[in-house]
Amino acid sequence: MMCYLGADVNKEGVKIMEQNTVYATLEGKKKLEQKLQELISKRADTANQIKVAREFGDLKENAEYAAAREAQNNLETEIGEIEATLPRIKLFSYAKADTSAVNVGTRVKLENTSNKQATEYTITGILESDITVSKLSNESPIGSALLGKKVGEIVEVKVPAGKIKYKVLKIVNGN
Repeated sequence: MMCYLGADVNKEGVKIMEQNTVYATLEGKKKLEQKLQELISKRADTANQIKVAREFGDLKENAEYAAAREAQNNLETEIGEIEATLPRIKLFSYAKADTSAVNVGTRVKLENTSNKQATEYTITGILESDITVSKLSNESPIGSALLGKKVGEIVEVKVPAGKIKYKVLKIVNGN
């Protein structure tokens, strides 16, 4: 299951959802809306699975019933997360990204200052991030550290392996 929201815990120990802006392209928002419709369409099947499982007898010792209820809970949780995310989406376009500094929608060329190795990343929203194609979320350690930086600036990024310093070499539209 995909998590679309960050979670904190209140004083009673109950998870509460953060209400941060979520950046997405129009295509990314449409995919999320489509996923929501697909999940909603599964509600009837899940309810039917629960109905069938109830017929197996004692609910306390009914593994099929427990599994069907868990599936329903997971489905409703994911639907709720998407429904909470959609109104917080702020659309952006790679073609219209402001390239005066690193922003959501820009592609940035960096140089690791210790080994002089160059790398490029496109900064995108969490919904469309994919490290396998060098798309970093604006919420990731590197993505968030780069936001607002300009060509020539040095940024120190805290990553699981320690700290890495990058020099911003170039900023262009992310498309």
